Amino acid sequence: MSKEISYPKGSEWRKWDLHVHTPYSLIQHFNGSDINDKWEIFISDLESLPEEFQVIGINDYLFIEGYKKVLEYKAAGRLKNIKTILPVVEFRVKKFAGHKDFKRINFHVIFSDELKPDIIESQFLNGLSSKYHLTPGHTGISWNGLITRDSLVDLGAAIKSSVTAEQLPNYGSDLEEGFNNLNLDEEDILKLLRESTYLKGHSLTAIGKTEWESLSWNDQSIAEKKDVINKVDFVFISSETAAACHNAKSKLTEQAVNNLLLDCSDAHYNSTNLNQKDRLGKCFTWIKADPTFNGLKQVIHEPLTRVLIRDERPDAKTDYNVIDKIRFLGSQSNYFSNDPVELNPNLNVIIGGKSSGKSLLLYHIAKTIDPIQVLEKLGVVGEKEYNLQSKINDFDFEVLWKDGHVNKLSDDPDSRTRQITYVPQMYINHLAEQKGEKKLAELLDSILLQNTNFKRFKEEVVEEIQEINLEISNSINEIFIIRDNYQFAQKEVKEIGDKAAIKANILAIQKEINDLKSKSGFTPEEDKLFAKLVRKKDIAIKNKERIENYKTKVSEYIGILDSLKAETASTLEDNISYWTDLDSDHYAQTYLNKNLDTDKLILNTAFDKLLNKYKLVETSFDDQISNKSKVLLDFDNKFAPFNAKISNQVLLKTLNQKLEQDQGKLKQIDEKQKQLQKIADSGKLLKGIILAGTGKLLNAYNRILAEISKPSLSEIGNGLILKTTLELDLPSFQNGFCSLLDGRSNFNTIFGSCFNTANDYVYDEVTHVNNIEIIYDKVWSSEKHNIKFKSGFGSKEAILQLLKDNFKFGYNIIYNGDDILQMSPGKRGLVLMQIILHLSNAEHPILIDQPEDNLDNRTIFNDLNEFVKSKKIQRQILLVTHNANLVVSTDAEQVIVANQNGQDKGKSNEKYQFEYISGALENTFKVPSNPGILKQVGIREHVCDILEGGEIAFQYREKKYGFK
Repeated sequence: MSKEISYPKGSEWRKWDLHVHTPYSLIQHFNGSDINDKWEIFISDLESLPEEFQVIGINDYLFIEGYKKVLEYKAAGRLKNIKTILPVVEFRVKKFAGHKDFKRINFHVIFSDELKPDIIESQFLNGLSSKYHLTPGHTGISWNGLITRDSLVDLGAAIKSSVTAEQLPNYGSDLEEGFNNLNLDEEDILKLLRESTYLKGHSLTAIGKTEWESLSWNDQSIAEKKDVINKVDFVFISSETAAACHNAKSKLTEQAVNNLLLDCSDAHYNSTNLNQKDRLGKCFTWIKADPTFNGLKQVIHEPLTRVLIRDERPDAKTDYNVIDKIRFLGSQSNYFSNDPVELNPNLNVIIGGKSSGKSLLLYHIAKTIDPIQVLEKLGVVGEKEYNLQSKINDFDFEVLWKDGHVNKLSDDPDSRTRQITYVPQMYINHLAEQKGEKKLAELLDSILLQNTNFKRFKEEVVEEIQEINLEISNSINEIFIIRDNYQFAQKEVKEIGDKAAIKANILAIQKEINDLKSKSGFTPEEDKLFAKLVRKKDIAIKNKERIENYKTKVSEYIGILDSLKAETASTLEDNISYWTDLDSDHYAQTYLNKNLDTDKLILNTAFDKLLNKYKLVETSFDDQISNKSKVLLDFDNKFAPFNAKISNQVLLKTLNQKLEQDQGKLKQIDEKQKQLQKIADSGKLLKGIILAGTGKLLNAYNRILAEISKPSLSEIGNGLILKTTLELDLPSFQNGFCSLLDGRSNFNTIFGSCFNTANDYVYDEVTHVNNIEIIYDKVWSSEKHNIKFKSGFGSKEAILQLLKDNFKFGYNIIYNGDDILQMSPGKRGLVLMQIILHLSNAEHPILIDQPEDNLDNRTIFNDLNEFVKSKKIQRQILLVTHNANLVVSTDAEQVIVANQNGQDKGKSNEKYQFEYISGALENTFKVPSNPGILKQVGIREHVCDILEGGEIAFQYREKKYGFK
């Protein structure tokens, strides 16, 4: 067994080819002119394998001379790319299994590389010598002897001599025929492996899939066929493609037998013989384990997560999402070593006794990457930050990412660009409590936004919502300006006079004038002519007023064009400056400035053309107004003869002046009333925009709700369903709108069913828009409805708060039919942890400190570890725990063991106050003489010593620890 931790990163994916023949094999076709040449080519071929090939099994059938030869090359400094070389022995096992003819299957024994070759030969190969049987049908030939090459040659020669000359071409060499006709019973092999003092616990077994498949499935054979495959640890196959291997595995699964299938090259040829299936390097088996015999044994307990059949490397995470190494820095400290702690890309668990430095390590990793998140989350749970800088003058911490990027604790916080999710101790507990509802909603929001498509969709709708809110607030501000203008215009009308009274006075004046005319002796013809002149004059006056109105409109439009001309010129200058600032190679200066004058000229010319056009129209109206004025003067001349007949000229003049004054007032009132109507129309339009805004907001939020409610986001999986509702933030509404009103008022009396008798708003999505309109109208007319405001506030402030966007999403989680709000705190915490691990589709690392708090071992074993196992495939996880289930049952790829000097009696460190060691679960050894507690035993022993769990989990761990 290993006496140190050679693979501190823990279990990693490597290619394992456990069926490789050598030039010493009974059957082989390797290149080379002689045996020495063959060996040199063979070893060079192994050295040229892709870097992922790190474990091979040397299989030369019944002999291990080839294995010993490979070890000699390794000892001489060759094969540096191969981490481990395992000895494999292959037998022919006799089977009738319902066949009329004798059948044989290939039976492989994989030995630990720590078992010396002479032990394998003396205690195993020699121990089976008396158990061999000849293949039936060789009359007159017997066998009883030790297995050697010479004895197999003798046996093969005897077999071949017993056949006719016609049959002889169908036979191979004497050595090959001797081997092919010696058979064993698998029980003899297994019994020796189980009972031998030397061999027990040092071997694993496999059978060949192809030969096993040839056995019949019938009533006589089915039991024996299933029995032999289920007795062994692995099933070997040599497939043309990975897909063919998957098909073979699927068939084993359908047959309900051992399906732990390993693809091997069964190499008899060099890698250059591409037309041969059984060549070096043609292997699709990836195993995630230390490249050791113990690593292979671990596969038996976790075949689904530790073995994959494929061409390319499995589980390849993006380098910038994987932390590669971490280390404490500080030259004058005996607190920490500066040596790095390497991390695995998958699940890293940090264990140790009380105050051993577990959380301290995780905290510094998180703080170095994202100090703002750490500060915020520790604030949520009420925990203080570590402050080692006060103890170590030059203290620092370093995180090295797999892509080479480096973060240091001493870096400027604003310069950190990498992402993590940090879950400190008790954070889940806080979220599980009622007071953590807001943070839980923020968490679910952030997780939902990790879905790229949803994030893009929501950002677009949120931008639309912001525009609606801006439109509402601007419209409210504008409508109150309009209200002020309307009230001012009403005051002006009142100051001019009462319209009805002025009209009545005009009629009275006109009657007086007519009476004067009658007394002056107008003939009937003069009366008609006078009346006709009055009508024509009135028409002329109205025509002049109409043209004056036209001119006013044209003048206003000319002003708008002048403003647009100035704004366009300014905007053009601003854009030129913007591009000039962006362009570092002075492209803007050389190109845009060159064309600026031309652009200005084009735009100015266009505006000038329009301005000239409407100025001509304006001049035309001036001419028409001048002509109309002349026409009116002409009417005065035409009225002169009639006026001369009126005897009381002073009175007539006075009456005409009064008439003109009142007609002028009436005209002013009409103009003001038109202005008032225009203001009122603008107000109605703005009111429509304001009240329609609530409906628009409701519609926008419901579109987001519909997206969240789609199964792709709401059906989280594993019994988790996200239920989302659109709600009104009632506390915010009460603290906003309601707080501005006099609390002594009865809102239910004022606003009806919109409020209950406790002055609380009654929200219902169906009636909400109508309710807002009812409240708006009454607040707008607050005096009419006797609405009183608190000092310093009025209708405007109240309406702004009434129309404020108080919509929010309410989240609820249903787990296996149970509402999270009805769960116990412990179960609620489990569900929240599952949400953090499962719902998030982010790829950056997640750091969790003791997620098992408040959870029993059974819950962790049955639920939480499955989420961890599934999530570690997608993202790197660093997890502090004191629970064995979260180490062993999750099949953690790496275990980091922490220890602080002086915390536990007899567990002293080698040199520093805090020390850490890391490796895979399969790492196991005991060397009490090694310096420091961490180096005295392997990772498996540390796990057993530090952690404990429930009964089911412990039974599960017993198998992995190898206990009996």
